[in-house]
Amino acid sequence: MSTVPTSPTTPDMVEHPAHYTRSHPGMECIQLTGDCTFCMGNCCKYLWRYRSKGHPVEDLRKAQWYLRESIARNEPVRWTLTQTRILIRLRGEAERDGNEPEYRVWRDLAIGDVHEALLALADLIEHMYEYDTEKETQR
Repeated sequence: MSTVPTSPTTPDMVEHPAHYTRSHPGMECIQLTGDCTFCMGNCCKYLWRYRSKGHPVEDLRKAQWYLRESIARNEPVRWTLTQTRILIRLRGEAERDGNEPEYRVWRDLAIGDVHEALLALADLIEHMYEYDTEKETQR
């Protein structure tokens, strides 16, 4: 069995990909998603990384799709203590960044209000679409 060594300066794209570790220092996405239902885990994954891969609106739309699917499947929302602490930190980061729609998404997910989270996610998508459009016109 052959293994490919990674350089100490090369990010580990398998065990610790930058788009999951850089977004929220001190936390890893798997700590939040590991105990989630499939659809909720994917929703959180795309929310987690939406600013890190260069396609924020696309990632947010994927999160929205998975959240809708989670609602349609009537998946239960039960957070562990660790997950709750992470959601509180994510909410706090969004609040400090002045990102009110993202704050609302994390807040609503934390309290299990998936319908309000879906509305907040739509607002976040609109917010990021406007931001991307503004960036494009400045080029």
